[in-house]
Amino acid sequence: MEYANGAVAAADGGGFSQIGMKARSPEGHAARAMQIKGDEFVWVEIQEKTFTNWVNEQLRPVGAGVVTDLRRDLSDGLRLISLVEALQKRRLRRIARPQNQHQCLENVQTALTAMAQDNIKLVNIGELRWGGWVDR
Repeated sequence: MEYANGAVAAADGGGFSQIGMKARSPEGHAARAMQIKGDEFVWVEIQEKTFTNWVNEQLRPVGAGVVTDLRRDLSDGLRLISLVEALQKRRLRRIARPQNQHQCLENVQTALTAMAQDNIKLVNIGELRWGGWVDR
């Protein structure tokens, strides 16, 4: 396969999966939005899985458990705080056993405040609605 920019991929997809090849634009860019499953875009699923894997790599050395569902596993703020601590190499305050939504939100706010103090810009990969992603 030859891309518009002159790059050539092997006939077998050049090492890319079938979905990876479908998600690539004619120029070879990797984040082309494709509607394959109704209202969900494949690239959002790819980005979510990639980010989940990255989070787990950061949390592994500190023993903060495994994230399998970002929405559920980061919702109480504890793993999010652990992630920020691992990246910033400093301890943050937390409510160790949040009992209600207010305490969970306080933990999340602690992590977000620490990121803001380090001028970390947050970028989303899609619009999240209760129950699933919204395509744009």
